[in-house]
Amino acid sequence: MKPAGIYILEVIVCSGLLLAFYQFLLARKVPYRACRRFLLASALLSVVIPALRLPILPAQTVYLQIPVAGVAGAAGAESAGVSPAAAAPAAASAAATAFPWQGVLLALYAGIVLLLLSVLIRNLRRINNLRKASRLTPQPEYTLAEHPRVVSPFSFWRTIFLRQEEQPDGNQRAMIVAHEAAHIRHRHSRDKVTLGVLKALFWFNPFFWMMERMLSEVQEYEADDDVLRAGYNVDSYRLAIFKQLFGYYPDLTSGLSHSLTKKRFTMMNQAPRGFLSWLRLGAALPLFAGLLVAFGATARPSTPDMQGSDQVQQQGDSKTINLVVNAYAPGMVLVDGTSVEVENLATYLNGLNTETSLVTVSLQADPDTKMEVVDKVKEQLRKALTLRLTYKLPGAEEGVRRSMPPMAGTQLPGGLKVMTSEEALKTVQRENICVIRVNSREKIYAGSEKFDNANDFIPTLKDFLRERGGKAVISYQADLGSSYACYLSVQKAIKQAYAEVRDEMARSRYGKPLAELDAEAYQAILQDLPMNVSEALRAGKK
Repeated sequence: MKPAGIYILEVIVCSGLLLAFYQFLLARKVPYRACRRFLLASALLSVVIPALRLPILPAQTVYLQIPVAGVAGAAGAESAGVSPAAAAPAAASAAATAFPWQGVLLALYAGIVLLLLSVLIRNLRRINNLRKASRLTPQPEYTLAEHPRVVSPFSFWRTIFLRQEEQPDGNQRAMIVAHEAAHIRHRHSRDKVTLGVLKALFWFNPFFWMMERMLSEVQEYEADDDVLRAGYNVDSYRLAIFKQLFGYYPDLTSGLSHSLTKKRFTMMNQAPRGFLSWLRLGAALPLFAGLLVAFGATARPSTPDMQGSDQVQQQGDSKTINLVVNAYAPGMVLVDGTSVEVENLATYLNGLNTETSLVTVSLQADPDTKMEVVDKVKEQLRKALTLRLTYKLPGAEEGVRRSMPPMAGTQLPGGLKVMTSEEALKTVQRENICVIRVNSREKIYAGSEKFDNANDFIPTLKDFLRERGGKAVISYQADLGSSYACYLSVQKAIKQAYAEVRDEMARSRYGKPLAELDAEAYQAILQDLPMNVSEALRAGKK
């Protein structure tokens, strides 16, 4: 889901572009019905298109390294000489004293929406009360409502409101009724209510207010055109309009308004018709398509967002390489049974007759293997752009899948480049990062809390994921002196925390567990809570 600020900006841009297109190419140049429908469709599509997530763009692999140095959290504090327990309360205190701008803005938005909707509802009630107090005369297509309080004729839904007169001018009355009947026939009230609701919900968008004014204009043009096509004399009709210039009618209605009189008189002599007008309308199709691609399209799924994402890219035929690390021979690894020196591993992989980006490495290491040895192996894999890993213990059937980024600064196909730590730091807010650290004595820290067992911090991590949602980033920092078994146990705990929170989301949203969802719903849950895990191996104090 897009951030609210981005969505609001895209709604404003979409509506502005569509309104500019209407003003320069369509207004007074195409049939009135087409103008009216284009304005209403523009308002609706401006709201809908930015909310879409259509996976129609080619999938791209964008690698993001989450920095370790300088990140707020337990590990960052300890590297600066501050204990994790002392760092967390300070961060919590700063967050607690921060001014709640989001809450204030949300309250302001909701207050204005309620105010505008209350005005709209009040006008609807006034019209309904006036109808109840009027003398009603049913007709086949509408109902005449006559009341002394009606100064200027207007119509709403299927009712025409007229001033109750003892001796009305028959010819003038017939033209006025024909005008208001045209509003009813074209369902102009429905258009006005729809745009009125959109204007209330998106009151901050100036283009919706302009669309409302332009819609009122084109509705009057369309009703005038129907009256003249019915055979009424144009001069007599203009005289009837002059006699009805002054008066009040509630908003949301269609009536004879003096504010549009000059424009209406001009348009009575201009009837936009012909083949050229339909060419103008056809030119709107590329504009709609462009807005859909620019604001509603997203890349196809199955591409990792960050280091450690559980979305493994699938392109072409993949190949699995079994790589075994022996704790008692740290300088050597077995690649599908072939002994290879660790320092030559990248060269060996590049020499294989396969595309390294399509290779998944099944990395198996003895439980007691130090992470310093595993880190050297991973460095070689990154140099070879062999980035998809499955961590396993010897003999285990299942493991933990992860995706690594290439070396920082690596130029990738398609002009992509791996971000540096400084660049990545600007993309993640500190409150969205949970630091999990394992020291050389294999003590586990999650935030400010200390745990002896990896499974013990799962509830803490689940609370963090529920609070931060899709913004959450796990910064996993393991000491080079810790063991592979401890490293893998933390990986499994992180995976389990994500799985349980995703399952909660699936049950809440769809009423069934995650495993029973169809492909589309399953992918929606994964997109709303992507598994963003940053891994870093670092030397720590004994």
